[in-house]
Amino acid sequence: MSTTVLGHPLTKTQLKDAILTFAQGRDTGYLGTVGPDGVRVSPVRYFMDSDLNVYIHSKGGGKFTNLAHDPNACLLVTTPFQDDFHRVQGVQLFGKAQVAEPGSQLYAISEELCPWQHPEDVRLIYLHTNRAVYVDRITGDVKQEWIR
Repeated sequence: MSTTVLGHPLTKTQLKDAILTFAQGRDTGYLGTVGPDGVRVSPVRYFMDSDLNVYIHSKGGGKFTNLAHDPNACLLVTTPFQDDFHRVQGVQLFGKAQVAEPGSQLYAISEELCPWQHPEDVRLIYLHTNRAVYVDRITGDVKQEWIR
């Protein structure tokens, strides 16, 4: 993937901080998966740790079928477009997803981080982010890629 930096490029640390600030300030995104159930984009509620890893509680659906077939996933978090369909801020978080069941070590770790109550009968999708594309055309003029 090529990176287009329209303004001044951010350092890797500045870019990670911008992504964290933006993504941790929200809780809703769109999870993209592909597999036997076709291409799926599912609205999800998420939370994120300080290392850009994403946690999603979910009861089920085609995303789990797809992730069992192909763990590659992408979470999109964005503002609504403003006026001219150019002014937007968002991030795409790419990585390998892992499904954790209640009682597993990963699930227990996520429960310590989870900022809200949720039903007990949900599974956890953990997305280990290895790459992100950040766009800020509202407060800056940036489109830049972060790689772990």
